[in-house]
Amino acid sequence: MIDSKIKQYNIMLVDDDFSTSRFHQIVLERLPTTKNIIFSRNGKEALDYLLRQDEFEDKTKEFIQPDLILIDLNMPVMNGFRFIELYTETEEFKINKPKIVVLSTSLISEEKEKIESNEDIDMFLNKPLTKEMVTNLMTTIW
Repeated sequence: MIDSKIKQYNIMLVDDDFSTSRFHQIVLERLPTTKNIIFSRNGKEALDYLLRQDEFEDKTKEFIQPDLILIDLNMPVMNGFRFIELYTETEEFKINKPKIVVLSTSLISEEKEKIESNEDIDMFLNKPLTKEMVTNLMTTIW
């Protein structure tokens, strides 16, 4: 049974690597702070979901608003930086203001500077996530 005092969050996981997403899903599901997990394979799919456009345009389908977006940087179709740039300019973002955490296995100095200079990015974490990393993340950004 989940302690009713523990705050639970809807988490969007944006990563093109299925095995990494599956591993992160297992880590997240084992934490009492995880309410729902929404999966996207790239920034465009995540943006379409959040803005309810293209394949997510059907308003009759259940929509779960994420409290936290965990996003990989290097993905096909639309990378993490482009997603953040486009999404943070939308009314949807300004109204709901989900936390954004960038995930990556490697970070070059240019990417590090972009992350540090972007006030809409709450944190950077190295992949893969661990239970301890996510627990620390939850207490740090809220």
